[in-house]
Amino acid sequence: MGGKILIADDDNRVNELLQEIFMMEGYEVLAAYDGEEAIRLLEQGEQIDLLVLDVMMPVLDGWEVLDYVRERFEVKVLMLTALTDEVNEVRGLRAGADDYVAKPFKRAVLLERAKRLIQEQSEKHERDYVCGPLRVSQTECKVYVEGEELKLTMKEYNLLLLLMRNSKIVLNRDIILEKIWGADYDGNDRTIDTHIKMLRRSLGKYGAYIRTIRGLGYSFDGEVSEE
Repeated sequence: MGGKILIADDDNRVNELLQEIFMMEGYEVLAAYDGEEAIRLLEQGEQIDLLVLDVMMPVLDGWEVLDYVRERFEVKVLMLTALTDEVNEVRGLRAGADDYVAKPFKRAVLLERAKRLIQEQSEKHERDYVCGPLRVSQTECKVYVEGEELKLTMKEYNLLLLLMRNSKIVLNRDIILEKIWGADYDGNDRTIDTHIKMLRRSLGKYGAYIRTIRGLGYSFDGEVSEE
């Protein structure tokens, strides 16, 4: 079926049950047991399709996580909570949740709602990322500047896509290496700097959108939209 789900719930029993339910349906699952851990996993640049978010959690609660996520990430959010009153449901939807399921939940209902949200998110993954005259076409695996196709290597294409998909977020070298070169890559991380230099050169004046964060990594600072 495909898709990656992040579960954020501090109840170990519920968290493990949710992991089992979604993994049995063929989804890849990540787990967080408080709001801060959920945000940390999102900021690692993982391509999360759905965040299943509990409300009552330590460190940062679900409302705080939802506010943070809606400001910075394009991910579907399914609120899953024992707060079943209408006021909290309306609050969640108004704050930007895509759906709201009450505990105790029915497995079939949860899966159907999750499937719908993941389908919507997967359709978004086929959209273009656009920043002014710079366009990354995912369906074509091509990059255009002012309507003209740029001749990029696949590494450069994937690097630009990763940066634009996570615009305004600093991605450290370890994350970039894992996403672009794979977790088993054993080369020098200076190869990232070389590819960034080549990518900037290919982008011309638009290469200035890629900002170096000394000692950390890189970020894409342009205003990116999806079309």
